[in-house]
Amino acid sequence: GRVPTPKTRLGRGQPRPMIQFDEHGFRRRVEEAVVTLQKLLHSTRRPTFAEDVPNHSYQDKYLLAEFLTNCGLAAQCTCLEALGVGTQQLSTLVEWSASETVTLRLAGRQRCTFLREEEREVESKAKVVKESTIFGKSEQKVVTRVNEWFWKIDVEWELVAYAGTMGGPRQLRLQGRSGSAQLKTTTSATPEPAGQVEFIPTEVPITWLLQQVKLPGGLVGAAHVLSFKIDRDAEGCRTPRRNPQVEAALHAARELCAWSKRVCQFMNQRIFSKAERCAKVQAHTGRGFLALIASTHQPSELFVPVLPLFEARPAEEEADAAGGDGDGGDGDGTLVSVTAAAAEAASTPVLRIGDINAMLAEQRRALEAKWATLADACPPADDGSLLSPVELKLSIAVKHLDDCCSQLSQGVDYIEAMLKKQLLDAVGRLVTPADFQRYMDFHGQRLFKPEYAPKPFCFAVRRPDHYPEGTLTIEHLSPDRSRGAIHTSGAIHTICRRVAEPVAPMSFALDAATRVSFTGERFVHAYLAHQFGDPPSPPPSPPPPNWRSPPAPCTSSGASVLMLGARARQFSSFMLLLGRMGPAGTFEQKHALI
Repeated sequence: GRVPTPKTRLGRGQPRPMIQFDEHGFRRRVEEAVVTLQKLLHSTRRPTFAEDVPNHSYQDKYLLAEFLTNCGLAAQCTCLEALGVGTQQLSTLVEWSASETVTLRLAGRQRCTFLREEEREVESKAKVVKESTIFGKSEQKVVTRVNEWFWKIDVEWELVAYAGTMGGPRQLRLQGRSGSAQLKTTTSATPEPAGQVEFIPTEVPITWLLQQVKLPGGLVGAAHVLSFKIDRDAEGCRTPRRNPQVEAALHAARELCAWSKRVCQFMNQRIFSKAERCAKVQAHTGRGFLALIASTHQPSELFVPVLPLFEARPAEEEADAAGGDGDGGDGDGTLVSVTAAAAEAASTPVLRIGDINAMLAEQRRALEAKWATLADACPPADDGSLLSPVELKLSIAVKHLDDCCSQLSQGVDYIEAMLKKQLLDAVGRLVTPADFQRYMDFHGQRLFKPEYAPKPFCFAVRRPDHYPEGTLTIEHLSPDRSRGAIHTSGAIHTICRRVAEPVAPMSFALDAATRVSFTGERFVHAYLAHQFGDPPSPPPSPPPPNWRSPPAPCTSSGASVLMLGARARQFSSFMLLLGRMGPAGTFEQKHALI
């Protein structure tokens, strides 16, 4: 039978969530990019952080989110161009995405072949001197015989885009290469698995990104344009950050981030690590080989054109600034250009179309300069070596793609953080569900008649004509975000109906043959809880020392966790049953304690 081909896991699965908003790191990267941006703009222009431009409207934040997303998608398309997606290929992929799912797929394989075994003699540096009265003085050297095994490692990889399923008629090869390296070992064991090994391919869908790319007027050969917009009237639109369109953009960016990291892992493990041991590559690069490889892993200094900037303009300059300083048309040779929604209103502080295309041209120029620098430091692509400018270009392109996607996520999070900060400055404090609950409790005393007004759920447990045996409460557990702890914020307020005696007796079962009947006052409570959507979860904290079990943290939906508190006085006791009402005056207990 046919022997199955062994496979090596390259890495796949659900995309990992991107890092949380890092304001300090994000501001530092934007400030560094603004230095480059100032060289592209007129000397009189001063773009700055959006929060530093006063008197901008809430709609301007939506326009800024659209501006950032358009810039982020255009930057991703520039990275796809570096991966082999040219103008014609992009038109084909956009056409496919209208009816089918389009996927990028990186696959590879390697073969380890034994070449030869060599034996050589290695002289020791030490000398053995012998003196004889007859033969005089003589010198001897120790010679060691060393066996060496030589192996040939062939690695082949291919990057393709396909529509539907792999192997179908719609498949486009973007780039690929095969190379080999000769490795030397001092043992007969193979340095890599013997025979051919196929790596499990890593894939990422790019359908959503391609669906944002359009041909103006449907003319073949015209420049591709991006025109991302947020539907303000959609049911799920909450803020410039929290809406279905931006969420879809961030989901696609997360998938591209995860795929970029897997591709970098592939290049490190399958190409760079083997090329480091290849004598042919080392002879070409000399001592700079490790620095060459390390340059593809270091934090990128390339220009990322995703900047949350506003620009305050005098009223008389608004009409003249509509186009910006850059090319207001198709851009300077970039794969796509942008027609942002911000251009529709000349009075907005968002940067203009020409500025966007100028930033995209600068991004492309920086990438090409980086590739030209590294191409001179490694063997050419046609000599069959394992490492070439093609692998370096691919590695840098996917690393830059990761940076562009992360910058997009951080940029829209910056808008949300700016909006939150402005709301806190206006309100004066952070309003929590507990604050809103106290607000409703206060107004509940004014809206309801005294006999129907909500009252704290705190009751004394007592026998008739006796002092209370204890108390029973239901309390809020609220997070203290400043201290990273959880504390109680008082008893909940409920609308209560009291049923006085005499009442029909109820019973519960102690075992299969014994039932206990009981009477007494009965209360029916109604409780209305309030919560906020998607607040950050509080950090975990240890329970107070007098609690038997740790309190549950607040849920991700913002609802406070409720705690049932039963307290007995000294030398007193009572029994507490938790359960549900059963048929025919029965109580079906689930938990009980004394």
